[in-house]
Amino acid sequence: MSHQVSLEELEQEPFDAHEFVERIAWRTIGNRDQAQFNPMLLHAAFEKMIKDLEGKNAQIEKKIEKLEENCKDEEKRHWHRVAELQKKNQSTYSHFQVLDEKINLVATKVVHLGDQLEGVNNPRAKAVEAKKLMNYMSEFLSDGPAKSDLFTDPAKLEQAADIIQKLYHVALELPSNERYDNARKKIWDKYNNIESELIKEFTKAHTEGDEKKMKRVAMVLSNFKGYGQCIDAFIEEAQRNAFYKPDLFDDIVPCCSRTNELITEVFSNHDAVMAKFVQNIYHNKLQKYIYSKLDNEIDPEVYLDSLYKLYTRTIKLSEELSQFKMGNDSLFLAKLTKSIFHKHLDAYIGFETKYLKERCAAHLQRYYEVNGHQKKQIQSGGITELRRDLQAKIGTMTKTGINIGPTIENYGGETFLSQEVTISILQESKNAFKRCHVSSENMNDNKKYAI
Repeated sequence: MSHQVSLEELEQEPFDAHEFVERIAWRTIGNRDQAQFNPMLLHAAFEKMIKDLEGKNAQIEKKIEKLEENCKDEEKRHWHRVAELQKKNQSTYSHFQVLDEKINLVATKVVHLGDQLEGVNNPRAKAVEAKKLMNYMSEFLSDGPAKSDLFTDPAKLEQAADIIQKLYHVALELPSNERYDNARKKIWDKYNNIESELIKEFTKAHTEGDEKKMKRVAMVLSNFKGYGQCIDAFIEEAQRNAFYKPDLFDDIVPCCSRTNELITEVFSNHDAVMAKFVQNIYHNKLQKYIYSKLDNEIDPEVYLDSLYKLYTRTIKLSEELSQFKMGNDSLFLAKLTKSIFHKHLDAYIGFETKYLKERCAAHLQRYYEVNGHQKKQIQSGGITELRRDLQAKIGTMTKTGINIGPTIENYGGETFLSQEVTISILQESKNAFKRCHVSSENMNDNKKYAI
């Protein structure tokens, strides 16, 4: 029994040979002292275990041989199945090639038949369309309004739009006489009526948020003369309640972002529509906002600072809006910016120069008043003439020691040079040049002019 247990220990993981031998020895001799130690008993136990291990090894070898034979048999059966599958695959591929050739042949015949049917059907379809237009045309040629339900049923508005648009072009080719003039007028009246109804349907769909209907109606209206009115109605509705913050600039970019997604979804010419939408904001919203801030401003300093800030913010706004597609004109937003500031930018440099001179003169005058000094004007022809007169008299002055000219006051040695005044003038100039850098178109020339 103990040997059976020892053999079972061989199958345990992990297996340690030294521990296995120690356990066999301990089970054989137990806790006997050295005086009772019997080496032959231990020897017999080891011999027995060796024989058991040899028997176990023989059993395992037989199992291995049997498993190897089974694997070889399974491998043979597997390769046999693979060979059969390859034969079936080859046969299937051959059938596929045959079927493919037949399909190509049938497809060629179908295409040829389709071309023949199309050649017969196109003239027939055109004839049917022409007959339908003639029937509708006869209604407009007759006395009284058109009575077809196509023109009276609101549910068929889009179909009526397609017919009236074609009749409109036909009416343009009709000769001028009393009969055709009357029919032409009725067609044009119906054309304008349907166009107006389509715009109303588009606006209603916009209000209800029905993008699919908006897209469908916009596609129909794109063939009408009043397509621009549809875009104008869209712009008006898109801007309704969109600007509610005190600062208009905070609302423009979010409004354009929302509207751009809708424009892309609804209109086929979305670049042009987006450009018109932004142009409308600049001219009808932003320009009024800017004029309200600048036109009634009396204080020149506040006016110049407001112009600088508004113009700077508008340039930044244009940079943010450049992410949207608005046609191929890369200067479109820059032109809009110039157009809404045109009135103020044209007069800017003269106003800035005048204000700078007045501010510098005010700083000097204030300094003179504090020091009780009055600046005197030289009444002669200028420094050049004064210098010439002094050179002419210098000989007399050195010989006679006579002092010519008025007595010059030195004001107690005061030079009338002030660091505070200089800093103030430099700061005024710095502010002016900062504004000039942004607000002036011909910056270099205007800087020279200001200097």
